[in-house]
Amino acid sequence: MKTRLLITAIALSMFGVAQAADETKVYPQVNVAHSAAKGSQSAYSMECTPPNSAEECAQFHKEIRQNFSNREIGMLFGASTAYAESRSAAPWVAQRYDNFARTYDEAHLTAFASTK
Repeated sequence: MKTRLLITAIALSMFGVAQAADETKVYPQVNVAHSAAKGSQSAYSMECTPPNSAEECAQFHKEIRQNFSNREIGMLFGASTAYAESRSAAPWVAQRYDNFARTYDEAHLTAFASTK
């Protein structure tokens, strides 16, 4: 039994050494993109996409909290896969957010442009 454990330990350590020797291999770059909440938004909502603590964005963030639940906000700006309903609800929530941001931009863009 001890011999078998010793052989297993030696085999695993040799595997680790072989893996360490292959560290010079260059792996291709991985780009991770999150498509939710990044639709055709205009300047105001793009500048104020959470997390952004600028004073000009406070009203926009307040409107987001009034129009979306905490779970929806999590799907939009957090890890959407953390929510069980993300596969079915995330595209719908993202579309709702795009519509909301577009409407908000149309109503507030002139005010934002004057503060720049």
